Amino acid sequence: MGDSKRARLYVDSRIQGALMLRTAAYWALCLLTMTLVLVGWRIAVNPVRAAQTHFNDILFHYGPAIVVGILLLPLAVFDVLRLSNRFVGPFFRLRGAMRQLARGERVERIYFRKGDFWQEFAEEFNAVAARLEAAERALRDQRHEVPSPAGSAGGPVE
Repeated sequence: MGDSKRARLYVDSRIQGALMLRTAAYWALCLLTMTLVLVGWRIAVNPVRAAQTHFNDILFHYGPAIVVGILLLPLAVFDVLRLSNRFVGPFFRLRGAMRQLARGERVERIYFRKGDFWQEFAEEFNAVAARLEAAERALRDQRHEVPSPAGSAGGPVE
């Protein structure tokens, strides 16, 4: 039931965009910190060399690692997008179902896809929706069983 792929990977731009931006910011901060530590270490070990020489040496020795780090950033951001889809997607569906309930519409049972987070939340939502539907049905039945105030003989009130 819940094994199909989600049609949209980017479901909630506010949440998923913030997560991807945060991932890129952490990556940039990490790269900047490592560069500053390397520069500081090289200057501390060999202070008589010119700063330009230190930067050239760092680029020569660590340039390939920097390029690989730059190439891995889109992979990391995409992975965060895929991971976030596993919790944003279910809440996107729950939000829509709750809106239906709020409008008084009947809601079909919700099933999340395999691998989505909060599987038990779907069951809890389904239980609440079923209870609400049963309470509304009982209320409708109760309204139809009330005798008419005029004292007429039987029959449901319309």
